[in-house]
Amino acid sequence: MERKHQVFVSSTYKDLVEERKEVIHALLELDCIPAGMELFPATDEDAWSLIKEVIDDCDYYLLIIAGKYGSVNVEGIGYTEMEFDYAILQGKPVMCFVHESIEELKVSKVETSELAKERLNLFRSKAQEKHCKFWVSAHDLGGKVSRSLIQLKKKHPSDGWVPGRYAADQKMLAEMEKMRSKVSELEMELMISKDPKPANFDELESGSDIYSFPFGLFTDKTRKERESVNLGVTWDKLFSYCGTVLSGECTKEELAEKIKLAYYHAIPKELKDLVKYEDIVLPFVLIDQIHVQFQALGLMITGQKKRAVADKNTYWALTSFGEKYLIQIRALTR
Repeated sequence: MERKHQVFVSSTYKDLVEERKEVIHALLELDCIPAGMELFPATDEDAWSLIKEVIDDCDYYLLIIAGKYGSVNVEGIGYTEMEFDYAILQGKPVMCFVHESIEELKVSKVETSELAKERLNLFRSKAQEKHCKFWVSAHDLGGKVSRSLIQLKKKHPSDGWVPGRYAADQKMLAEMEKMRSKVSELEMELMISKDPKPANFDELESGSDIYSFPFGLFTDKTRKERESVNLGVTWDKLFSYCGTVLSGECTKEELAEKIKLAYYHAIPKELKDLVKYEDIVLPFVLIDQIHVQFQALGLMITGQKKRAVADKNTYWALTSFGEKYLIQIRALTR
């Protein structure tokens, strides 16, 4: 997703016009949004309140110091230093760029009073305690800003800003997710209300009742002829095998494999070494009867999930009662 980061550019202004242009150009090349004192017509208390709001909204803070300390408030603190202190206080990732040789600057670009020089030196020292690099020209400054910002974004990733079209999409997706969650809750409540234990449950074969069926199995090592062997599995055992695959919805083929496994494990010990898994062939009448019985017992229903039109499979799923019953018969007890 397209994402831009806002960078607050803090410095004195008149002595650094060209340097600020170079920095802003570098930021724009990195798809960043520059913000700074150009936005504010005056350095008064009203402007300071607005400046703080802009810094709050920025992802990164960039400080440029050369030979001027700049305008000060009634307490004698420069507005540039106030911006720096506020950014630090708010925990903004900070980059500082300090001019390497003030003595080489033009007289018009350096402080002349001793008080201003002292304040500037103290401010330079404070800035150098942070992520700081030195620069000598506007071009040099622009290059160092680009490289430093790339590193800072990796070290301190930020959310940034996204275009309105993406923000709207995200909001819509969030609302849709809430709606899906609510629909799922309502569907579950509806399923529970619709799936109580059937009134005639105790009248139907279930639980420890055994469902037997004749299978044609090889009963000697020659494996030439099959003999009819009755294999029996309790309904609870059958449902125990099938319930786990039903919990996530399954095809009739997947369900048949679980039924087959249950009957394979019911083969008498004396025939275990003679009968292979693939020898078990499930008659359709057996599969159909188990399907009907599970439905009659209120344990299984046809799948409810939406699928592709091209998907022609038949799906089966647990009812809420079936889920509770499965937990009851499979949970480990002391």
